[in-house]
Amino acid sequence: MIKLVVFDWNGTLLADVGIVLKVCNATEIPILGIQPISIEQLRNAYEVPHIKGYARLGVSPELFNAKAIEMSTAFQAMYEPLAAKAPTRRGVRHTLDALRRHGVKMIILSNHTVKGIRQQLNRLQISSYFSDILANDDAHTAHHTGKQHRIEGYLHKHHIKPDEVVIVGDAPEEIEIARDLGLCSISLSGGMCSRERLVAAKPDHLISSVKQIVSIVEGIT
Repeated sequence: MIKLVVFDWNGTLLADVGIVLKVCNATEIPILGIQPISIEQLRNAYEVPHIKGYARLGVSPELFNAKAIEMSTAFQAMYEPLAAKAPTRRGVRHTLDALRRHGVKMIILSNHTVKGIRQQLNRLQISSYFSDILANDDAHTAHHTGKQHRIEGYLHKHHIKPDEVVIVGDAPEEIEIARDLGLCSISLSGGMCSRERLVAAKPDHLISSVKQIVSIVEGIT
């Protein structure tokens, strides 16, 4: 029986992929001196830590590291005002309501900041669904950190068994975390990564709508 659903934030619950692309092309891309990218290029390159994603776009580790702080500062300054108008993905509130009726606990696991996510949750009036936010304290660390250590520590602290957990995300990162920790993975297409990359990473379930999460959770006993 599933007791906990772990949600990624950007591109999974928040429909901000277009904003991310716009901001990258206006801030990070010019700082690195490379050509603007398309949504397809973003989805084929995106990865955390971001140094790996930019390597796919031909950026050397030396250049990335030299510009990382400048990029993250510029990105956040432009991103946050735009993201303040972003909606959730279609079906999010319906899904959160259904999971809560089933008595399933929900948390957010993200490479974004706790402060940024909390502001968005309050704006969207969905903060009451989530008992915890596992994310960065500092926007500058998002370029470098991943999420596995956060959820691993959380499960240990709260004595939650791996077979009681589903993790939902839009990138191979969540699939890899699930595989390493023995969790059930649900990958959502239409987010930060291409469907082809998600297929190649072999999640337990691949969906195109947030609403499909409920039936998967209901089917796991």
